[in-house]
Amino acid sequence: MRLHEMSRRYPVDVLTYMVTCNHIHLLLWSECSRNVSIAMHFLQGTVAGDYNRRKGREGAFWRGRYHATLVETGAHLSRCLFYIDLNMIRARACHHAAEWLGGAYKEILGGRQRYRIIDRERLKWCLGMDGVAEGRFADWYALTMAERVRRGYLVRKPFWSQALAVGSKEWLADLMPGSRNVQVETAPADDSVAEEDDSYALYATDREERDFWRDFS
Repeated sequence: MRLHEMSRRYPVDVLTYMVTCNHIHLLLWSECSRNVSIAMHFLQGTVAGDYNRRKGREGAFWRGRYHATLVETGAHLSRCLFYIDLNMIRARACHHAAEWLGGAYKEILGGRQRYRIIDRERLKWCLGMDGVAEGRFADWYALTMAERVRRGYLVRKPFWSQALAVGSKEWLADLMPGSRNVQVETAPADDSVAEEDDSYALYATDREERDFWRDFS
């Protein structure tokens, strides 16, 4: 409910989400990082308040600030999308994404209408599939998910939650031109699906990250 409220109150579009027992993953789109920061401040504050009232407790609920990773649209964003949606299968909490109630699988397929969180049109646009019919898009998503589950190559990839940005080498080079305190590493491919374009992860110092997000907003 709070995710639905956040997506309606703030200028951010939710592309996918995964709520687990101890953390949450969100794939968001917005025109500037400041919108994301404001929306996350709302989400963290309201969820913590809800939990504390329900349990009759006080004190911090979240461990530290959220980490943001910028992802290039297209194939790179597609990899991030499925990485998030496969989270609880990777954790062996379920056998298929459809079984986990805290995930976006059924909503991406168009099965949820009331309190809808996912902006399917924005998701299709970010994937470069904005001209694809709803039925064909749902088929693509379901078949790709099934193939990844069938192949079984489900390993944790820390760069999605630790890097400053993930995308092509050319795209990353344009983000922080001339900076000496950054490092670009190859992001390991998902062996369960043939990859046409390599993804790379950009890492920077804490100071460089703060300066980047300040300028990016």
